[in-house]
Amino acid sequence: MKRALTFIFCTLFGGADLGAQSMDSFQIVASFTVVKDWCQVAVNKGVTITCLVPERSELHGFQLSAKDAQKLDRASLIVGMSPDLEPWLATWVKANHREARMTWLSPTSIVSSAENDPHRWTDPQEVVKLLQTLHQALAAASTPGVSPDACERQLAEVRAVDRELAELFRALPAGSRSLITQHPNLGWFARRYGLNIVGTILASGSAEAADPSARHYSNLLAVIRSQRVRVIVTDEGQNEILAQRLAKDAGIPAPVGLSFEYLEPTGQDGNTWASMMRRNSRRLHAALIAP
Repeated sequence: MKRALTFIFCTLFGGADLGAQSMDSFQIVASFTVVKDWCQVAVNKGVTITCLVPERSELHGFQLSAKDAQKLDRASLIVGMSPDLEPWLATWVKANHREARMTWLSPTSIVSSAENDPHRWTDPQEVVKLLQTLHQALAAASTPGVSPDACERQLAEVRAVDRELAELFRALPAGSRSLITQHPNLGWFARRYGLNIVGTILASGSAEAADPSARHYSNLLAVIRSQRVRVIVTDEGQNEILAQRLAKDAGIPAPVGLSFEYLEPTGQDGNTWASMMRRNSRRLHAALIAP
């Protein structure tokens, strides 16, 4: 892999004029905190990297402000996760003819086979692919301060996280692997680590979707009782009244709040992709093995 990265960087940077844009003038705009973290790890600290969606905020339903548009207009490189997840960014890029500066890490609609879930960053094996796309885009844009060694270290950390989480969930008994989620956002994660998502409270990919029907709510109760589900996962920071009521009606523990949708502020646990994955996985594992 290191030889491959070196070849990519040498090929793309070989004919480029690296002095065309100095480090302090090169600006990267990332769509949300996970993408920003990946860029920061791969790029020298002297490059300006800003984020559109703030910390502890979901990208679902986000709307660009005039200040956001100014950031995008000045960007040397714009990096987003997916036009399906971030239609507000895709619309701006198309309207302002910035396709040449835009990199989509997941440009086509790829969803988990477990459910209608485009959150690929919850599966480390998929993250390796997303990062390889990012590294090639950084090289193609002649981004200052990027090296094959830094990119390879980033990929190595992702693989280390994957090994750690695989070991964490491997020992779970078959009867402790089922859960209900607030909305479809853990399909990739569940598939990777052998968990079973037996239902979602909200049908939409957004945590702010309309409340479920009475029939859907009754079906969830029936599934919880018939399959002896003990864990309901909610999106930390979002409205969880329905999830709390469902847990109470089913007679199971209170919902577990997780934050796979965003990163925490600088200095807090969960402020990088790696620590976010570890933090949420530990919480989920503890809930699944609780008596």
